[in-house]
Amino acid sequence: MSANSKTDPKSGPKSGPKSDQSPKATIDKRAARAAYKQRDEDWTVYAARTGGQCWVGVSKNVAAIENRLGFTLRSGSCPTKGMQAAFDGTLSIEPLEVLDPTLGPLLRKDAIRDRRAHWCAELSATPIEA
Repeated sequence: MSANSKTDPKSGPKSGPKSDQSPKATIDKRAARAAYKQRDEDWTVYAARTGGQCWVGVSKNVAAIENRLGFTLRSGSCPTKGMQAAFDGTLSIEPLEVLDPTLGPLLRKDAIRDRRAHWCAELSATPIEA
């Protein structure tokens, strides 16, 4: 017998996917991207508080702003004037007002400016310019 004709009982045929298993579900990336672009934009005026001080900003995703501000403050790289110096280890984000979703880009820009100024005056806060 030649060395090639011997079979090792431990190394049987390689096992591949079984025919009774269903293939993995695939995600239609184009449809997911289109759905993401078509989602409603809820522009929200929010207050960010830390160190006994308050800042007012506007964002279309308040959860993302909370994550971003928290990360930049903890890492010492917050671009908002005075916020890094006032940071005491705590950060609270409070949604104040949701802007009308039917506003066009130009009217939204004016509404953002006006509502940010209103809430800054109301809360004696500093505006977050982004």
